Amino acid sequence: MNKILLSLSLASVMYGCNAAGREKNPLLQKDYALADTLHYDHAVIDALRESISGNIIRLAPTLRELNGAAGLEDALQFEYDVTAENSGDYEKLRAVLKKQGYLLFKSEENFGTKPDKYAVLKTNNQFDIIRFRATNGANYDISNDSIMRKLHHLYEKEAFEITGADIDWVEVHLNKLNQADAMTFASDVYEFCPDLAEQGTETVENLAAEILETKQLFLWWD
Repeated sequence: MNKILLSLSLASVMYGCNAAGREKNPLLQKDYALADTLHYDHAVIDALRESISGNIIRLAPTLRELNGAAGLEDALQFEYDVTAENSGDYEKLRAVLKKQGYLLFKSEENFGTKPDKYAVLKTNNQFDIIRFRATNGANYDISNDSIMRKLHHLYEKEAFEITGADIDWVEVHLNKLNQADAMTFASDVYEFCPDLAEQGTETVENLAAEILETKQLFLWWD
């Protein structure tokens, strides 16, 4: 009985210390204040701060009024260097946030020149990421609505997860694509993204092989 009481006392002390630490941490309090203005749960901040040490800032929708994102809250954005060593931790964080009703995605690709940026958006609908970032192919007269429709069409054929987006690119993961369907899927994508032919894999066969190998698809219109 004494051992049980001692264990409970220690647990209470540890919880109290952790709570006090959160209360005294000025960076955490700043994060909580930001979360409050966005109507985000403090649990989101707690989850992020297990991996993120830098600043967490507010990210507004790109072209909010023009792309129909007026109904979405602003997002949280931060620098995060996802590597082969910590990719497992990143996926766990993404899963935790998804269960809470938030989607974690790459919001800025810097191609190794500096850390990429990631964002957390309060939504259960992954296509809101495309709406939020106003992703478009203006150089090819491809609107945000066109990209939304095409992605919905592709999703009906082959389920995927949207893992990143910005004004002129989108990244998706296709964990279930099989070899039999890869060529058909690649052909459909190829027609929609001219840069794949001009700057990327050059052939449908190469694109299908790359998707099967990486389980990833990166589309861009620059």
